[in-house]
Amino acid sequence: MGLDITVVMADWEQLARIPAGGRLEALTDAVYPDFCCVPCEDADFAVSGGWVWPRESSWCAEYRFFGTTGSYSWHFHLANAWDDMRASVAPDLRDALDRFLGGLVWDGPDDAAGAGPDDAPPSAGGFPDDPAPWRPRVLLLRAPDEVPALVRAWELAAPRLEELREPFATDAARWAARPDAFDGAVALMREWGEVVTRAGARGWGLIGLR
Repeated sequence: MGLDITVVMADWEQLARIPAGGRLEALTDAVYPDFCCVPCEDADFAVSGGWVWPRESSWCAEYRFFGTTGSYSWHFHLANAWDDMRASVAPDLRDALDRFLGGLVWDGPDDAAGAGPDDAPPSAGGFPDDPAPWRPRVLLLRAPDEVPALVRAWELAAPRLEELREPFATDAARWAARPDAFDGAVALMREWGEVVTRAGARGWGLIGLR
């Protein structure tokens, strides 16, 4: 069975008002509320991608990635393709994508070997003032003050993604078997760009729930 990820942006001030032990439950309840009626359920399932605002909750929103079906394996493959090709990328672009992907899905050049698509990345460090900071249900955790650096890295990288096409085809060949593999990888990066940009604009943090 594969690993799934649910990406949420949230208002840290609201999270701070929730007791530390109840924050993940509150996030889960907000993202996956009990359906009050069939039309509500149908409306939720009709959203196949993009931002979804939970009913009766203005302090968090879920981002649904187009085409990934919630599976973490897509993000895993993106990270490993980057690991394979980064040495062939211009240094300034490599630095920007190291910061961007390293803050989201990539563990660094020495950590990818030997892992499988169902393996989880290292658990996030925890919310501020959390007495139990290691929470295995959290795949990604970026406080609001960490998000602007990801936005800046994305702004540097976004106009130059076409430069990745050749190194992707030659150095990331194991991930490039399908003709549309590169376009899919770029599309996924652009979606992460939307995630960090929107969170940064609101001054909110990011959480990836499994």
